[in-house]
Amino acid sequence: MEGLKDFLISLVKVIIPCAIIALVAFIIVKMQPEPVPEPDIEVRGFDDEASEIVLENDRLKFTMDTGTTFFSVEDKSCGKIWYSNPVDADNDPKALPADKNLLKSTIVLTYGNINGVWTIYNNYALSIENGLYEIEQSDDAVKVKYTIGNVKKEYILPVAVPESRMEELLALMEKKQQKQVKEYYRKYDIKKLRKTDNKDELLAKYPTLEEEPVYVLIDSAADYLKKKIEDIFASIGYTREDYEADLARYENKSDQDMPLFNVSIVYRLEKNQLVVEVPYDELEYKSDYPIVTLKVLPYMGAGGTDAEGFIVVPESGGGLIAFNNGKQDQNAYASQIYGWDYASSRKAVVSEPRNAFPAFGICNDGASFVCVSDIGSSFASVNADVSGRVNSYNFANFAYSVLHYESYEVSSKSSSNFYVYESEVPDVTVTQRYCFSNKTDYIGMAGVYRDYLLEKYPELAKGSDSDVPVVIDVLQAVDKVQQKFGVPVSAAYALTTYDETLELTEKLAALGLTDYKMRLSGWMNGGIKHDILTKIKPVSDLGGKKKFENMLSGLKANGIEVYLDGQFEFAYDNDTFDGFILFRDTAKMVSREEVELYTYSIVWYGQEKYNDPYYLVKPQHQQEYFDTLKDYAKNKGTGISVRNIGYLLNSDFNPKNLYTREKMIELQREMLKSAAAEGEGILVNYGNEYAIEYADVITSMDITNSNNAIIDYDIPFYEAALHGLKDYTAAPINLAEDYTLELLKSAEYGAGLSFMFMLEDSGSLQDTFYTKYYGADFERWSERFTQIITKYKTSFDGLNSMKITGHAPVGDHCRMTEYEDGTKVYVNYGYADETVDGKTIPARDYIVERR
Repeated sequence: MEGLKDFLISLVKVIIPCAIIALVAFIIVKMQPEPVPEPDIEVRGFDDEASEIVLENDRLKFTMDTGTTFFSVEDKSCGKIWYSNPVDADNDPKALPADKNLLKSTIVLTYGNINGVWTIYNNYALSIENGLYEIEQSDDAVKVKYTIGNVKKEYILPVAVPESRMEELLALMEKKQQKQVKEYYRKYDIKKLRKTDNKDELLAKYPTLEEEPVYVLIDSAADYLKKKIEDIFASIGYTREDYEADLARYENKSDQDMPLFNVSIVYRLEKNQLVVEVPYDELEYKSDYPIVTLKVLPYMGAGGTDAEGFIVVPESGGGLIAFNNGKQDQNAYASQIYGWDYASSRKAVVSEPRNAFPAFGICNDGASFVCVSDIGSSFASVNADVSGRVNSYNFANFAYSVLHYESYEVSSKSSSNFYVYESEVPDVTVTQRYCFSNKTDYIGMAGVYRDYLLEKYPELAKGSDSDVPVVIDVLQAVDKVQQKFGVPVSAAYALTTYDETLELTEKLAALGLTDYKMRLSGWMNGGIKHDILTKIKPVSDLGGKKKFENMLSGLKANGIEVYLDGQFEFAYDNDTFDGFILFRDTAKMVSREEVELYTYSIVWYGQEKYNDPYYLVKPQHQQEYFDTLKDYAKNKGTGISVRNIGYLLNSDFNPKNLYTREKMIELQREMLKSAAAEGEGILVNYGNEYAIEYADVITSMDITNSNNAIIDYDIPFYEAALHGLKDYTAAPINLAEDYTLELLKSAEYGAGLSFMFMLEDSGSLQDTFYTKYYGADFERWSERFTQIITKYKTSFDGLNSMKITGHAPVGDHCRMTEYEDGTKVYVNYGYADETVDGKTIPARDYIVERR
């Protein structure tokens, strides 16, 4: 019996692991998507004689050469003609042949493979030059349908035929012709295969080989020899119908086994705009060659070495790159619209380029355009460069991601990775608009962008008040390890209690500040890094529910607009019973792994895996948590502050309920719209373009100096487009590394003021992850705060509702910003006084000159 027991135990030990492995394998197989038949990609061709196609309205004239698909756009308001591609590309002394092909392209495509190798195809060398496109014209649009790939020239001759069929054809030829033809075919005989032949593959490819030999055209036959053989077959009456019948016998699709892509571009005119569309639902590709990015009109409006002009890129508020600035040895400009998608993995972060607005501009020889990514902007990145690197042109363009991907490590013993891609392209028609004007300055170009924003976001027309916007952020609680009954635990730590918040308002009033908006941060659910918002509970260490209610009543009595801050995107694993279940409630990457996130080291840039991870929440739950805060705030009669809406934009690649970044834009806008419709005030951070319409104030707008060396200087392009339409502030001045610089940038960019305060001493933040808030100590800052706020509000009184109409670098270290009433603001970034326009601007200070 003992031996039988041991045998059964050992048997169970074998069976259970095998059963688990089988179950896991079954689940993995079930998770795989149903195989989709590979598309038979149609090869397009242009056979007509070259001609011109013209679209025209009162403002613009579009002319396309059908022989090349290159086009020009004439702006009738100033006579400027813009070209899709440099007209002298072939004569560029700097560009190599491959670079000249890029200059002559209207689409540049990047595709990947399972090994993560990216290959770039341009549609000049691999489409236009070979006539592999079709053109469709309607009353108001032109569509060009490109086939991009190394498509072989088609010769009307047998590619592979059974011996009986070849003998039938040979019998119609002269002996000399028979000899020539046989020289370029190999006869495969199943009984006489070479050692290097793969019998199974040959039988799969040529099933009749089992019954008789097959003649196959030699792959290495040169094109001129194929032409010679084609002529021989033509002489015996071999037709296209014969060719297609012979081809169908073995389903020969040699071209289809190569990377081959179909991409369409649509052109339309609307007022002063050229509208360019790339419908993703018309993209065709083989699954072995997934499209990773598409670059659209990469050299539209490019300026050569003899051109005068500049490029505006969406770096912080805007960056200006002068044509031919000699910085070709610096890195070219590249940045992602709306920043990184947290649902895509990254192992290190050295810098995090991001843009709040999806536009760039080019001013070239007396005219300009602003190109806006109108639809699909969340997939876009901006690229710009100056002449001298690989060609003689200054240019900017948008590149759009198509299929996202993730990599897997094959094993810990191998350095090889393999890549998995999305199974379907996003459901979107990428659209960019070229808005033409005769403006030759970047503030004038910002006005063109302003017109676009007003048309797209009607709520902006309500405009701003004339008073300088001021936001006071009260830091109430953070999590900190504390001794509780002799045990160290992480718990909420009070920095400004509910009662102390009322005391703070009294202190601010005593300093002369009564008109401001107050954001409460860290006020509920454990503090600043709060629990998920399945419910809301004021922090007991701050005074509890009753004190919270008293605080709100007191703030309202003092006429202060209150905004309750919260975030909905991330879950921190700090409460076992908060209702968050990791595998159920976390967003997925393309690999279907949960999106697990870590902070990154500012020293070695890698993930700090010694800290606790946090998780990206599914969009459905983000909406639930938003509604929880929105309803709570409405019940309390306050507004809401959305910490990450309008700042971060993340996907959920779960194939069962896919949320692309475009779909997330729709969701975020719908959430903001619903709160605004119920009369709630809204504070938005950073100010991504799609989120600005419903915000009372945009806080922490990026107005910092760029570290990108190719940029010549920073400009308030975004701010000039918004000023007078929407209130905005920079990050809290007292938290900045250089608060004077932050104040001066605010003055230059027409921003309001923002501060974060707490009444606890800053030393209490030691041994926490929140030392970045050291500057929030009110007592240490009250004197400087009084000086700053008094001068700023007096100086900028009445300007907040006005347009910015001018801006320029002046003197050695100064900038000047002009408003529509003629008021000029001079800012001196230097460390010595400077005289400009007859006025002395003190070092590291600003002055406002009223007209």
